[in-house]
Amino acid sequence: MRLIGSRPAQARDLTHGPRVARLGSAIHLRGVTHRYRSGRTQIEALHDVELDIPAGGYVALTGPSGAGKSTLLSLIGGLERPQSGTLTVGQHNLRQLPVDKLAAYRRTTIGFIFQHFGLLDLLSARENIELAASLSASSKRRPQARDLLDEVGLLDRAEHRPGQLSGGERQRVAVARALVNDPSLILADEPTGNLDAASAMRVLDLLERVHLERGCTLLVVTHNEAVAQRAEQRFRLDAGRLLP
Repeated sequence: MRLIGSRPAQARDLTHGPRVARLGSAIHLRGVTHRYRSGRTQIEALHDVELDIPAGGYVALTGPSGAGKSTLLSLIGGLERPQSGTLTVGQHNLRQLPVDKLAAYRRTTIGFIFQHFGLLDLLSARENIELAASLSASSKRRPQARDLLDEVGLLDRAEHRPGQLSGGERQRVAVARALVNDPSLILADEPTGNLDAASAMRVLDLLERVHLERGCTLLVVTHNEAVAQRAEQRFRLDAGRLLP
């Protein structure tokens, strides 16, 4: 089933907005089905999904727990391969990429942001970002950790460890870390799920500014309808199927 996302009341023109250097990666899925095995039972996480997200788009994916949202994000992020159908991100056919090319795709194209932040407790905010930068194989000029912290408004927290930061601050550090490879696609899995309302709105404001200024594609998975309503397009998954 193919789903056309709802249009915002006033779509943004990403080709003429301020500071947009390039448009992000377009995403196309055709007939994507993915299953897991649990004991003797086979579970269909995604069924015949067809989806188009434009380059530089801002999309929210909603649905109940177990609907297949995280599975879809995992496939788009190159953490797993679709078992059937085709999935392309930019010029990359993810089902056909060899293992080494798939790893390079993750390091150079994707910026991951998770609900639970994923920061190392023994490292400062700066060191968490520097570690991510050291693992990136991107040939692009790597930004300095302090520059990225300045971009997310946390330069004065550079030497603080995660336990010394609020939830919203930790998620902003995670956003900075996701930008070390200058990704063309940001995948955010419940980025506001552990935050209070005020912190959640600040993180969303930051993600939207990054999306607009850098021109990257932004895909946000969320249970929160208020969060989803801020996106330019909205899609819903239920039991592995896209709903019309």
